[in-house]
Amino acid sequence: MASRYSERNGMSESEKMTLPKVRKRKAQLVDEIEALKNEVREVDEELDQVYYTHPKSKEYHKIVVNGRKKFNQDPWKALDWLASRNIVAKEPHALAVWMKAGEGLSKSAIGEVLGDNRPFALETLDLFTREHRLHDVPIVAALRQYLFSFRLPGESQKIDRILIKFGEIYAEQNPEYGSADQAHTVAYSCIMVNTLLHNPNVKDKPSLAKYIEMNEDLIARGSITIEQLTEVYESVSLSQFKIPDEVAASGKGSVNDILLHAEREGWLFKQSSNPVFSGPLSWKKRWFVLSENCLYYFDQMTDKEPKGIITLANVGIRKVDAPTRQHMFEIYSLSDGQIKACKTEQDGRLVEGRHSIYRICAVNDEDMRSWINAISRVMGPQQHTLTRPKSTH
Repeated sequence: MASRYSERNGMSESEKMTLPKVRKRKAQLVDEIEALKNEVREVDEELDQVYYTHPKSKEYHKIVVNGRKKFNQDPWKALDWLASRNIVAKEPHALAVWMKAGEGLSKSAIGEVLGDNRPFALETLDLFTREHRLHDVPIVAALRQYLFSFRLPGESQKIDRILIKFGEIYAEQNPEYGSADQAHTVAYSCIMVNTLLHNPNVKDKPSLAKYIEMNEDLIARGSITIEQLTEVYESVSLSQFKIPDEVAASGKGSVNDILLHAEREGWLFKQSSNPVFSGPLSWKKRWFVLSENCLYYFDQMTDKEPKGIITLANVGIRKVDAPTRQHMFEIYSLSDGQIKACKTEQDGRLVEGRHSIYRICAVNDEDMRSWINAISRVMGPQQHTLTRPKSTH
């Protein structure tokens, strides 16, 4: 009698007959799973593109801020990253326009790109300089405007390359002024006299007559005139060339920096007690951002400046049980004094806060607890009280 089970693999005859069908179905399922994985990847890529390109999305703003930070750290390495996120195309004109706008960009990083001698950088320098409107602007004023949009690199070859391009474009936009060589010479003279007159290490400050004497060879060659030297000397002696402020340029302390270090952000309702603008104990919907020991609030999510700032120092936080308002918590002074804070009034004035308590409402209980926990982590556990006695508000 034939054995019911195969001695070779321990399977019954019916199971052996079914096995090819099972294997075929398994292969089909594997193919279907791979197809689904590919479809998910495509959807993720489409979503990424929406996040990268939609200017009103939070994700877009965070990516832009991160891109600026990468550019400020190493502009050449950042170009591929910026292009892949559709922030700025990796081509000279797009980069020139983006750097000229300069929002949140390091002036030194811009100068590093402009001073480079690779072909891409040279074309970018040309287009960047053309983004400046120099027509009918006196050359010293034009140079001040130009040099405030970036920071000159330290190497003399890079400085000269940039000033040659400035002279070329200035002469092109102001043909009545003179040659490109003259404009370049005047620009270089501005830098030189600025150093001579305003560098504290230069003890012997030249007079105008001495300065003209120092440039006799250039005058003889026709590269510069006495009138041009006089204009340069008098302008620079009255007002030195300002070096761009790297703190402001990098966005330190700005909304870019706030978002980059955000612990939590979202819509909340803040109680206002200004009887003039809001009425007593009214509630305003604000976009809140918790970042680096401060709570910032904005009128809109896309605003570039916060409406107000609450410093989370010497304060506590607790839930409030109120009969007329759910999901409420409050930030209160631990010293019974005013909380260190400020806000912008409707007329644009920045005023100091006058509150010892800030009451805030979330949209639901889970959101309220998440905010309390996030703020408590910033302040420290000793400043977190679970619940305040019931409020009448």
